[in-house]
Amino acid sequence: MAIENQLICQLNYGTETLRADVVLRQCDDCSLIATVVPCQSIDLISSTADCFLESIPDPESSSLLLKRTPIIMSAQNINLEAKLDLAELELQNLPQDSDIVSVRMYLTNLFDPYYYKEGSKFYINIPEQQPVVLSAHTEGKISHIAEVSEIPYSDLEKIKKLVDSICWLCSFASGRLSAVARMEVLRNEELISQELTSVDTTLNQGSKVIFDVDDLTQFIEHSYKYYQESVTKYNLNNLINLGLLAKHTPYIEVKTLLMCNFLEVLRYNYALNIGYPKGDFTRDQKDNFYLVTNGRRNGRRNGRRNGSASSQERASFQEILKHFCDKNRLTGWHSRFKDIRDKIVHTGNITASDHREKIQKYQDLHHFCDQVILALLQWDCAGVRLTLPQCDVVSGPYIPINCLQNPESVANRVAFTR
Repeated sequence: MAIENQLICQLNYGTETLRADVVLRQCDDCSLIATVVPCQSIDLISSTADCFLESIPDPESSSLLLKRTPIIMSAQNINLEAKLDLAELELQNLPQDSDIVSVRMYLTNLFDPYYYKEGSKFYINIPEQQPVVLSAHTEGKISHIAEVSEIPYSDLEKIKKLVDSICWLCSFASGRLSAVARMEVLRNEELISQELTSVDTTLNQGSKVIFDVDDLTQFIEHSYKYYQESVTKYNLNNLINLGLLAKHTPYIEVKTLLMCNFLEVLRYNYALNIGYPKGDFTRDQKDNFYLVTNGRRNGRRNGRRNGSASSQERASFQEILKHFCDKNRLTGWHSRFKDIRDKIVHTGNITASDHREKIQKYQDLHHFCDQVILALLQWDCAGVRLTLPQCDVVSGPYIPINCLQNPESVANRVAFTR
C-alpha cells in the first residue's frame, strides 16, 4: 500500500512560481512520485528547467510540511507527475535539542533470518550505542521496522548513522541491498517529521555470507565498531555494493569485472589512506604509489636525502594488495587473481577450458574479496564457538561463496580464518 501525503505547495520551475495541490506517494517499490495539480494552466515545462516543490505554511494547520525539494518531471498531462529522490516533511515547530523523541525506520530487503512473522522482535545491542529493536513488517518492498526509543532530539543524526550502518552490514551478510526507505520521528506518539527516500529494491536475491539470526545479530554487534573504523578509509560501502552487484548479474564476465574493480578500489584506498600516511608508500601527483624500502625509510629517519618518487619504481597492483594482506595477516591472496584481473580488463575474457572453470575462478576471486571485508570487520575475533562437529573454533562463522551452497543446510557454515 502506497504512503500518501496531501500538500499545498509552491511549484518553482525556471523563473515561474505558482501554487499547486500535491499528492506525494511512496509506492510499493519505494519510489517517490508527486502528482502536481497547478492552480492555473501552465505551458509545458522544459526538461532543462530546474523544478522545485515546497510546502506553503498554514499557521492554522498541524500537517507536515515539505521542505524545498528538487523534482524531475516525468509526465505532463492534465496533472504533472514528478519523481523525487528524497522528500523531507516536518512540522513548523520542531522539538528543542533536549526534547525526547522516538524514531521508526522502515527498512528494505532485510534478509530471511529476521523475517519470521510480522510483529516478531529482534534486539540489536551494540556497545555504546542506543538499543535497536527490529520487527518484521509487510509493506511493499519494506520488510522491517527499526525502532529506537527515548532519545534526545539532538541525537537524531547519530541514530540515522547507526541504522544506516546496520543496513550496510546486513547487506554484506545477506547478499541483498538493504536501506532505509522511510524515517518517522515521533514526540509523545505524534508524528513530527518524516523522511522518504527512493531506494533501489532490485538487489534482493544474492547468496548469503552469514547464515542465521544468531550469527547475524552477533555479526552486527561485533562488527559495528570496526565498520566505523574502515568505512571511509577503505570506501567500504562501495566495496560491499560491488559484491552485491556481482551476485545479481547473470553474466560471469561482468561478475568477474566487478570483483576486479573491488580489488582496484581496495588497492587505491589502502595505498592512499593507510600506506601513504604511515610512510609505507610515497605518492606522485598522478596518484602513482611507490613502495618505501627499509633502507630508504631508515635513510629518511637519519636525515639523509633520498630520490624523489619519480626516481623510484612504481608499486604494482599486486605489490600493493600483497602489502595490504601482509599488514592484515590475510593469507588468501593468489597471483592468479592478478592474472584474472589483467585478462578481463585488457581483453574482456576469462582464460578457462570451459564455463565451469570460469565460474570457479570468479567464485574464488569473490571469496577472497569477502575475506577482505570479514578481516576488516575483525570477524575472526568475534568469540563465537560454532556448534558444528567439523568446526569447534572460537571465531565468527560465514559461508564461502566458492563452495556448493545448499540454502536448506548449514553444512557450509565454517569459521572465518585469515
